[in-house]
Amino acid sequence: MQLGLDWGTTNSSAALYDGRKVRLVTLDPVNAVPSVLRSALFISREGDVSLGRAAIDRYTEGNVGREIEYKLVYVGTTELTFAEIGTVQQALYTEIDANAPGRLFLSIKLALADPTYTGTIIFGARWTIEELVALMLRRIAEQVRAETGETIDEIVIGRPVHYSDEARNDQVAMQRMRAAAELAGLRNVQFLAEPTAAALTYRRRSNHEQHLLVFDFGGGTLDVTISRVAPNGRRTILATDGVPVGGDLLDQRVVMGKLHPHFGAGAELGPRRLPLPAFLLDHLAGWQSIVEMHNPRTLEIIDEAILTGNRPKQLRALRALVRENYGLPLYEMVERAKRELSEVKETQLRMDVSDIHFSEPLERWDFERLIGPDVRAIDACLERALGAAGLRARDIDVVLRTGGSSCVPRFVRLLEEKFGSDRLYDDGAGIFTSVATGLGLVFTDPSLRRQLAADGHLL
Repeated sequence: MQLGLDWGTTNSSAALYDGRKVRLVTLDPVNAVPSVLRSALFISREGDVSLGRAAIDRYTEGNVGREIEYKLVYVGTTELTFAEIGTVQQALYTEIDANAPGRLFLSIKLALADPTYTGTIIFGARWTIEELVALMLRRIAEQVRAETGETIDEIVIGRPVHYSDEARNDQVAMQRMRAAAELAGLRNVQFLAEPTAAALTYRRRSNHEQHLLVFDFGGGTLDVTISRVAPNGRRTILATDGVPVGGDLLDQRVVMGKLHPHFGAGAELGPRRLPLPAFLLDHLAGWQSIVEMHNPRTLEIIDEAILTGNRPKQLRALRALVRENYGLPLYEMVERAKRELSEVKETQLRMDVSDIHFSEPLERWDFERLIGPDVRAIDACLERALGAAGLRARDIDVVLRTGGSSCVPRFVRLLEEKFGSDRLYDDGAGIFTSVATGLGLVFTDPSLRRQLAADGHLL
Protein backbone atom coordinates (compact mmCIF):
# COMPACT_ATOMS: atom_id res chain seq x y z
CA MET A 1 0.00 0.00 0.00
CA GLN A 2 1.20 3.50 -0.84
CA LEU A 3 0.27 6.41 1.42
CA GLY A 4 0.36 10.18 1.27
CA LEU A 5 0.44 11.79 4.72
CA ASP A 6 -0.24 15.44 5.43
CA TRP A 7 1.12 15.71 8.99
CA GLY A 8 0.11 19.24 9.87
CA THR A 9 0.69 21.62 12.74
CA THR A 10 -2.99 21.65 13.68
CA ASN A 11 -4.63 18.90 11.60
CA SER A 12 -3.46 15.80 9.74
CA SER A 13 -4.98 13.69 6.98
CA ALA A 14 -3.87 10.80 4.79
CA ALA A 15 -4.75 9.34 1.38
CA LEU A 16 -3.86 5.87 0.15
CA TYR A 17 -3.37 4.54 -3.35
CA ASP A 18 -4.38 0.90 -3.68
CA GLY A 19 -3.27 0.50 -7.29
CA ARG A 20 -6.61 1.67 -8.67
CA LYS A 21 -7.63 4.89 -6.98
CA VAL A 22 -6.73 7.38 -4.26
CA ARG A 23 -9.02 7.73 -1.25
CA LEU A 24 -8.89 9.43 2.12
CA VAL A 25 -8.30 7.33 5.22
CA THR A 26 -10.25 7.50 8.49
CA LEU A 27 -7.65 8.75 10.96
CA ASP A 28 -9.90 9.81 13.84
CA PRO A 29 -13.18 7.88 14.09
CA VAL A 30 -14.43 10.06 17.00
CA ASN A 31 -13.78 13.38 15.26
CA ALA A 32 -16.58 15.32 13.59
CA VAL A 33 -14.72 14.82 10.29
CA PRO A 34 -13.19 11.31 10.59
CA SER A 35 -10.69 11.87 7.76
CA VAL A 36 -9.15 14.79 9.68
CA LEU A 37 -7.03 14.13 12.78
CA ARG A 38 -6.21 16.90 15.21
CA SER A 39 -2.40 16.78 15.52
CA ALA A 40 -2.52 16.20 19.27
CA LEU A 41 -0.59 13.69 21.36
CA PHE A 42 -1.37 12.72 24.96
CA ILE A 43 0.88 10.46 27.06
CA SER A 44 -0.58 9.33 30.38
CA ARG A 45 1.35 8.66 33.56
CA GLU A 46 0.82 4.94 32.91
CA GLY A 47 2.27 5.25 29.40
CA ASP A 48 -1.00 5.09 27.48
CA VAL A 49 -1.00 7.10 24.25
CA SER A 50 -3.91 8.93 22.62
CA LEU A 51 -4.07 10.97 19.42
CA GLY A 52 -6.48 13.53 18.03
CA ARG A 53 -9.73 14.44 19.71
CA ALA A 54 -9.28 11.68 22.29
CA ALA A 55 -5.93 13.21 23.32
CA ILE A 56 -7.46 16.63 23.94
CA ASP A 57 -10.44 15.13 25.78
CA ARG A 58 -8.19 13.07 28.07
CA TYR A 59 -6.07 16.11 28.89
CA THR A 60 -9.11 18.28 29.54
CA GLU A 61 -10.83 15.72 31.75
CA GLY A 62 -7.74 15.07 33.83
CA ASN A 63 -6.18 18.53 34.08
CA VAL A 64 -8.58 21.41 33.69
CA GLY A 65 -9.67 22.65 37.11
CA ARG A 66 -7.05 20.53 38.87
CA GLU A 67 -4.74 22.24 41.34
CA ILE A 68 -1.13 21.20 41.14
CA GLU A 69 0.60 19.43 44.00
CA TYR A 70 4.37 19.74 43.98
CA LYS A 71 6.96 17.45 45.52
CA LEU A 72 10.74 17.33 45.54
CA VAL A 73 12.32 14.43 43.68
CA TYR A 74 15.98 13.43 43.53
CA VAL A 75 17.43 13.73 40.03
CA GLY A 76 21.13 13.04 40.65
CA THR A 77 24.34 14.49 42.06
CA THR A 78 26.92 16.97 40.89
CA GLU A 79 30.41 17.91 41.98
CA LEU A 80 31.13 21.42 43.25
CA THR A 81 34.69 22.66 43.74
CA PHE A 82 35.52 25.43 46.21
CA ALA A 83 38.91 27.05 46.63
CA GLU A 84 39.17 26.51 50.39
CA ILE A 85 37.39 23.18 50.96
CA GLY A 86 37.96 21.31 47.71
CA THR A 87 35.42 19.21 45.78
CA VAL A 88 32.14 18.12 47.35
CA GLN A 89 29.17 16.09 46.16
CA GLN A 90 25.86 17.95 45.94
CA ALA A 91 22.52 16.17 45.64
CA LEU A 92 20.16 17.69 43.04
CA TYR A 93 16.40 17.87 43.48
CA THR A 94 13.64 19.33 41.38
CA GLU A 95 10.01 20.12 42.04
CA ILE A 96 7.53 18.21 39.90
CA ASP A 97 3.77 18.04 39.51
CA ALA A 98 3.08 15.02 41.70
CA ASN A 99 -0.42 14.21 40.45
CA ALA A 100 -0.30 15.12 36.75
CA PRO A 101 -2.33 12.48 34.89
CA GLY A 102 -0.52 13.05 31.59
CA ARG A 103 1.22 15.37 29.13
CA LEU A 104 -0.41 16.90 26.07
CA PHE A 105 1.53 18.01 22.99
CA LEU A 106 0.01 20.31 20.37
CA SER A 107 1.69 21.99 17.40
CA ILE A 108 4.76 19.81 17.96
CA LYS A 109 5.64 20.28 14.30
CA LEU A 110 6.74 23.83 15.13
CA ALA A 111 9.45 22.48 17.45
CA LEU A 112 11.22 20.62 14.64
CA ALA A 113 13.01 23.75 13.43
CA ASP A 114 14.10 24.85 16.92
CA PRO A 115 17.62 23.48 17.49
CA THR A 116 17.46 24.51 21.16
CA TYR A 117 14.50 22.18 21.78
CA THR A 118 15.88 18.67 21.78
CA GLY A 119 13.27 16.94 23.91
CA THR A 120 11.52 16.82 27.26
CA ILE A 121 11.15 14.74 30.41
CA ILE A 122 7.88 12.81 30.64
CA PHE A 123 7.33 11.16 34.02
CA GLY A 124 11.01 10.60 34.61
CA ALA A 125 11.92 9.44 31.10
CA ARG A 126 13.57 11.66 28.52
CA TRP A 127 11.95 11.82 25.09
CA THR A 128 13.71 13.45 22.16
CA ILE A 129 11.74 15.50 19.65
CA GLU A 130 12.37 12.75 17.09
CA GLU A 131 10.88 10.12 19.43
CA LEU A 132 7.75 12.20 20.06
CA VAL A 133 7.18 12.74 16.33
CA ALA A 134 7.90 9.06 15.67
CA LEU A 135 5.29 8.08 18.25
CA MET A 136 2.66 10.12 16.40
CA LEU A 137 3.70 8.78 13.00
CA ARG A 138 3.66 5.20 14.30
CA ARG A 139 0.16 5.58 15.75
CA ILE A 140 -1.12 7.12 12.53
CA ALA A 141 0.36 4.21 10.57
CA GLU A 142 -1.31 1.77 12.97
CA GLN A 143 -4.67 3.47 12.40
CA VAL A 144 -4.20 3.21 8.63
CA ARG A 145 -3.37 -0.51 8.93
CA ALA A 146 -6.36 -1.05 11.24
CA GLU A 147 -8.70 0.39 8.60
CA THR A 148 -7.16 -1.20 5.53
CA GLY A 149 -5.62 -4.40 6.87
CA GLU A 150 -2.54 -3.64 4.77
CA THR A 151 1.05 -2.60 5.48
CA ILE A 152 2.42 0.70 4.24
CA ASP A 153 5.07 -0.05 1.60
CA GLU A 154 5.84 3.52 0.55
CA ILE A 155 4.93 6.90 1.99
CA VAL A 156 5.19 10.51 0.88
CA ILE A 157 4.96 12.99 3.75
CA GLY A 158 4.07 16.63 3.19
CA ARG A 159 6.42 19.32 4.39
CA PRO A 160 6.17 23.11 4.49
CA VAL A 161 8.13 25.05 1.91
CA HIS A 162 10.17 26.38 4.82
CA TYR A 163 10.04 25.07 8.37
CA SER A 164 11.99 28.19 9.34
CA ASP A 165 13.29 31.44 7.88
CA GLU A 166 16.77 30.20 8.81
CA ALA A 167 18.17 27.78 6.22
CA ARG A 168 20.16 25.92 8.87
CA ASN A 169 17.09 25.40 11.04
CA ASP A 170 15.10 24.29 8.01
CA GLN A 171 17.74 21.62 7.43
CA VAL A 172 17.55 20.57 11.09
CA ALA A 173 13.79 20.09 10.77
CA MET A 174 14.16 17.88 7.70
CA GLN A 175 16.84 15.76 9.37
CA ARG A 176 14.59 15.31 12.39
CA MET A 177 11.62 14.29 10.25
CA ARG A 178 13.70 11.66 8.45
CA ALA A 179 14.98 10.32 11.75
CA ALA A 180 11.44 10.25 13.19
CA ALA A 181 10.09 8.35 10.17
CA GLU A 182 12.86 5.78 10.57
CA LEU A 183 12.15 5.41 14.30
CA ALA A 184 8.46 4.93 13.45
CA GLY A 185 9.38 1.94 11.29
CA LEU A 186 8.35 3.65 8.05
CA ARG A 187 10.33 2.64 4.99
CA ASN A 188 10.72 4.17 1.52
CA VAL A 189 9.89 7.66 2.82
CA GLN A 190 9.98 10.77 0.64
CA PHE A 191 8.90 14.37 1.27
CA LEU A 192 7.00 16.81 -0.94
CA ALA A 193 6.13 20.46 -0.30
CA GLU A 194 2.52 20.74 0.84
CA PRO A 195 1.38 23.42 -1.65
CA THR A 196 2.90 21.36 -4.47
CA ALA A 197 0.76 18.42 -3.34
CA ALA A 198 -2.35 20.61 -3.30
CA ALA A 199 -1.56 21.68 -6.87
CA LEU A 200 -1.51 18.01 -7.92
CA THR A 201 -5.08 17.68 -6.65
CA TYR A 202 -6.21 20.62 -8.77
CA ARG A 203 -4.43 19.54 -11.97
CA ARG A 204 -7.05 16.83 -12.51
CA ARG A 205 -9.57 19.62 -13.14
CA SER A 206 -7.42 21.59 -15.58
CA ASN A 207 -8.05 21.18 -19.34
CA HIS A 208 -5.82 24.01 -20.59
CA GLU A 209 -2.52 25.60 -19.67
CA GLN A 210 -2.77 27.77 -16.58
CA HIS A 211 -0.66 29.55 -14.02
CA LEU A 212 -1.72 28.17 -10.63
CA LEU A 213 -0.92 29.73 -7.25
CA VAL A 214 -1.46 27.54 -4.19
CA PHE A 215 -2.10 29.45 -0.95
CA ASP A 216 -1.53 26.88 1.79
CA PHE A 217 -2.30 28.48 5.14
CA GLY A 218 -2.37 26.12 8.11
CA GLY A 219 -1.80 26.26 11.83
CA GLY A 220 1.95 26.86 11.69
CA THR A 221 3.01 28.25 8.32
CA LEU A 222 1.86 30.01 5.16
CA ASP A 223 3.30 28.38 2.03
CA VAL A 224 2.97 29.57 -1.55
CA THR A 225 3.73 27.68 -4.76
CA ILE A 226 3.33 29.03 -8.28
CA SER A 227 3.31 26.51 -11.13
CA ARG A 228 2.41 26.18 -14.77
CA VAL A 229 -0.10 23.39 -15.39
CA ALA A 230 -0.40 21.93 -18.90
CA PRO A 231 -3.47 20.09 -20.31
CA ASN A 232 -1.53 16.81 -20.36
CA GLY A 233 -1.05 17.09 -16.62
CA ARG A 234 2.58 18.12 -16.79
CA ARG A 235 3.38 20.90 -14.39
CA THR A 236 6.39 23.11 -13.92
CA ILE A 237 7.00 24.69 -10.53
CA LEU A 238 8.03 28.29 -11.10
CA ALA A 239 8.47 29.52 -7.52
CA THR A 240 7.94 28.63 -3.89
CA ASP A 241 7.99 30.80 -0.79
CA GLY A 242 6.69 30.78 2.74
CA VAL A 243 6.59 32.53 6.11
CA PRO A 244 6.18 31.13 9.65
CA VAL A 245 2.74 32.65 10.07
CA GLY A 246 -0.18 30.35 10.89
CA GLY A 247 -3.42 30.02 12.75
CA ASP A 248 -1.65 29.53 16.09
CA LEU A 249 0.00 32.93 15.72
CA LEU A 250 -3.34 34.57 14.88
CA ASP A 251 -4.81 33.14 18.11
CA GLN A 252 -1.82 34.49 20.02
CA ARG A 253 -2.43 37.97 18.57
CA VAL A 254 -5.95 37.95 20.03
CA VAL A 255 -4.88 36.81 23.50
CA MET A 256 -2.00 39.27 23.72
CA GLY A 257 -3.92 42.14 22.15
CA LYS A 258 -7.33 41.79 23.83
CA LEU A 259 -7.18 39.68 26.98
CA HIS A 260 -4.18 40.96 28.95
CA PRO A 261 -6.30 43.35 31.05
CA HIS A 262 -8.43 40.44 32.28
CA PHE A 263 -5.31 38.80 33.72
CA GLY A 264 -3.73 41.73 35.52
CA ALA A 265 -2.19 43.95 32.85
CA GLY A 266 -1.77 47.45 34.27
CA ALA A 267 -1.78 46.29 37.89
CA GLU A 268 0.43 48.24 40.30
CA LEU A 269 1.99 46.46 43.26
CA GLY A 270 2.75 47.69 46.76
CA PRO A 271 3.25 51.21 48.09
CA ARG A 272 5.82 51.96 45.40
CA ARG A 273 3.23 51.11 42.73
CA LEU A 274 5.58 48.76 40.90
CA PRO A 275 4.36 47.25 37.62
CA LEU A 276 3.37 43.60 37.39
CA PRO A 277 6.43 41.56 36.30
CA ALA A 278 6.35 41.52 32.51
CA PHE A 279 7.24 37.83 32.21
CA LEU A 280 3.85 36.85 33.67
CA LEU A 281 1.95 38.44 30.81
CA ASP A 282 4.55 37.39 28.23
CA HIS A 283 3.80 33.77 29.15
CA LEU A 284 0.21 34.18 27.98
CA ALA A 285 1.54 33.93 24.41
CA GLY A 286 0.63 30.23 24.18
CA TRP A 287 -1.14 27.61 26.23
CA GLN A 288 2.14 25.68 26.56
CA SER A 289 3.94 28.74 27.95
CA ILE A 290 1.10 29.19 30.45
CA VAL A 291 1.84 25.62 31.59
CA GLU A 292 5.48 26.65 32.08
CA MET A 293 4.33 28.99 34.89
CA HIS A 294 3.22 25.89 36.83
CA ASN A 295 5.97 26.19 39.41
CA PRO A 296 6.00 27.25 43.07
CA ARG A 297 8.16 30.34 42.55
CA THR A 298 5.89 31.83 39.88
CA LEU A 299 2.78 31.02 41.90
CA GLU A 300 4.34 32.77 44.92
CA ILE A 301 4.89 35.88 42.79
CA ILE A 302 1.27 35.81 41.63
CA ASP A 303 -0.01 35.31 45.20
CA GLU A 304 2.09 38.23 46.40
CA ALA A 305 0.74 40.38 43.56
CA ILE A 306 -2.84 39.54 44.62
CA LEU A 307 -2.11 40.68 48.19
CA THR A 308 -0.38 43.94 47.26
CA GLY A 309 -1.79 44.83 43.85
CA ASN A 310 -4.64 47.17 42.94
CA ARG A 311 -6.32 44.67 40.58
CA PRO A 312 -6.91 41.61 42.80
CA LYS A 313 -9.84 40.26 40.74
CA GLN A 314 -7.83 40.11 37.54
CA LEU A 315 -4.78 38.73 39.35
CA ARG A 316 -6.89 35.98 40.88
CA ALA A 317 -7.98 35.16 37.33
CA LEU A 318 -4.29 34.86 36.39
CA ARG A 319 -3.69 32.54 39.33
CA ALA A 320 -6.63 30.32 38.33
CA LEU A 321 -5.44 30.29 34.71
CA VAL A 322 -2.05 28.99 35.80
CA ARG A 323 -2.82 26.91 38.88
CA GLU A 324 -5.94 25.22 37.51
CA ASN A 325 -4.76 24.56 33.95
CA TYR A 326 -7.15 26.77 32.02
CA GLY A 327 -4.57 27.74 29.38
CA LEU A 328 -5.79 25.25 26.78
CA PRO A 329 -9.51 26.13 27.24
CA LEU A 330 -8.53 29.80 26.89
CA TYR A 331 -6.85 29.20 23.54
CA GLU A 332 -9.58 26.87 22.30
CA MET A 333 -12.14 29.58 23.12
CA VAL A 334 -10.12 32.14 21.14
CA GLU A 335 -9.78 29.74 18.21
CA ARG A 336 -13.57 29.21 18.15
CA ALA A 337 -14.13 32.98 18.21
CA LYS A 338 -11.71 33.39 15.30
CA ARG A 339 -13.68 30.82 13.29
CA GLU A 340 -16.96 32.57 14.13
CA LEU A 341 -15.60 35.82 12.70
CA SER A 342 -15.46 34.12 9.31
CA GLU A 343 -19.27 34.12 9.40
CA VAL A 344 -20.23 37.12 11.58
CA LYS A 345 -18.91 40.64 12.11
CA GLU A 346 -18.71 40.42 15.91
CA THR A 347 -18.39 37.73 18.56
CA GLN A 348 -17.60 37.44 22.27
CA LEU A 349 -14.45 36.25 24.00
CA ARG A 350 -15.94 34.78 27.14
CA MET A 351 -14.83 32.65 30.10
CA ASP A 352 -16.75 32.01 33.30
CA VAL A 353 -14.89 29.36 35.30
CA SER A 354 -13.28 29.35 38.75
CA ASP A 355 -11.94 32.90 39.34
CA ILE A 356 -11.91 33.73 35.62
CA HIS A 357 -14.89 35.84 34.64
CA PHE A 358 -14.85 38.09 31.59
CA SER A 359 -16.74 38.86 28.42
CA GLU A 360 -14.85 40.84 25.82
CA PRO A 361 -16.34 41.78 22.43
CA LEU A 362 -14.20 41.01 19.39
CA GLU A 363 -15.20 42.64 16.13
CA ARG A 364 -13.88 41.52 12.79
CA TRP A 365 -12.27 44.89 12.08
CA ASP A 366 -10.46 44.75 15.43
CA PHE A 367 -9.22 41.22 14.75
CA GLU A 368 -7.94 42.41 11.38
CA ARG A 369 -6.13 45.26 13.14
CA LEU A 370 -4.43 42.78 15.47
CA ILE A 371 -3.24 40.57 12.60
CA GLY A 372 -2.11 43.51 10.48
CA PRO A 373 1.61 42.59 10.71
CA ASP A 374 0.81 39.07 9.52
CA VAL A 375 -1.25 40.34 6.58
CA ARG A 376 1.69 42.48 5.50
CA ALA A 377 4.14 39.59 5.89
CA ILE A 378 1.94 37.35 3.75
CA ASP A 379 1.45 40.05 1.12
CA ALA A 380 5.24 40.40 0.91
CA CYS A 381 5.55 36.61 0.58
CA LEU A 382 3.13 36.62 -2.36
CA GLU A 383 5.09 39.41 -4.05
CA ARG A 384 8.36 37.53 -3.59
CA ALA A 385 6.86 34.40 -5.11
CA LEU A 386 5.50 36.33 -8.09
CA GLY A 387 8.87 37.99 -8.60
CA ALA A 388 10.72 34.67 -8.43
CA ALA A 389 8.29 33.21 -11.00
CA GLY A 390 8.75 36.18 -13.32
CA LEU A 391 5.02 36.88 -13.24
CA ARG A 392 2.63 39.64 -12.25
CA ALA A 393 -0.56 39.15 -10.28
CA ARG A 394 -2.66 39.44 -13.45
CA ASP A 395 -0.79 36.47 -14.93
CA ILE A 396 -2.19 34.08 -12.29
CA ASP A 397 -5.19 32.18 -13.64
CA VAL A 398 -6.23 30.24 -10.55
CA VAL A 399 -5.63 30.70 -6.81
CA LEU A 400 -6.17 27.51 -4.84
CA ARG A 401 -6.70 27.95 -1.08
CA THR A 402 -5.98 25.14 1.33
CA GLY A 403 -5.60 24.96 5.12
CA GLY A 404 -8.05 26.21 7.73
CA SER A 405 -6.49 29.66 8.08
CA SER A 406 -7.09 30.34 4.38
CA CYS A 407 -10.77 30.79 5.32
CA VAL A 408 -10.07 33.92 7.39
CA PRO A 409 -11.93 36.75 5.58
CA ARG A 410 -9.01 39.20 5.73
CA PHE A 411 -6.78 36.81 3.79
CA VAL A 412 -9.55 35.92 1.34
CA ARG A 413 -9.92 39.66 0.72
CA LEU A 414 -6.16 40.03 0.28
CA LEU A 415 -6.23 37.39 -2.46
CA GLU A 416 -9.30 38.93 -4.10
CA GLU A 417 -7.70 42.38 -4.12
CA LYS A 418 -4.48 41.07 -5.60
CA PHE A 419 -5.74 38.48 -8.09
CA GLY A 420 -9.48 39.08 -8.51
CA SER A 421 -12.34 37.21 -6.85
CA ASP A 422 -13.10 35.27 -10.04
CA ARG A 423 -9.70 33.53 -9.85
CA LEU A 424 -10.14 32.08 -6.37
CA TYR A 425 -10.94 28.39 -6.54
CA ASP A 426 -12.36 26.47 -3.59
CA ASP A 427 -14.22 23.18 -3.72
CA GLY A 428 -15.03 23.46 0.00
CA ALA A 429 -14.25 19.91 1.07
CA GLY A 430 -10.66 20.17 -0.10
CA ILE A 431 -9.64 22.92 2.31
CA PHE A 432 -8.41 20.36 4.85
CA THR A 433 -7.64 17.35 2.64
CA SER A 434 -6.34 18.54 -0.75
CA VAL A 435 -2.72 18.22 0.40
CA ALA A 436 -3.18 14.60 1.50
CA THR A 437 -5.00 13.77 -1.73
CA GLY A 438 -2.19 15.29 -3.79
CA LEU A 439 0.41 13.33 -1.86
CA GLY A 440 -1.49 10.15 -2.67
CA LEU A 441 -1.69 11.11 -6.33
CA VAL A 442 2.10 11.05 -6.55
CA PHE A 443 1.87 7.26 -6.71
CA THR A 444 -0.62 7.16 -9.59
CA ASP A 445 1.70 8.51 -12.29
CA PRO A 446 5.29 7.18 -12.52
CA SER A 447 6.27 9.90 -15.00
CA LEU A 448 5.01 12.61 -12.64
CA ARG A 449 6.96 11.06 -9.80
CA ARG A 450 10.13 10.97 -11.87
CA GLN A 451 9.59 14.59 -12.88
CA LEU A 452 9.13 15.73 -9.28
CA ALA A 453 12.27 13.85 -8.23
CA ALA A 454 14.31 15.17 -11.16
CA ASP A 455 13.25 18.74 -10.40
CA GLY A 456 14.29 18.35 -6.77
CA HIS A 457 10.78 18.61 -5.35
CA LEU A 458 10.42 15.02 -4.16
CA LEU A 459 13.10 14.59 -1.53
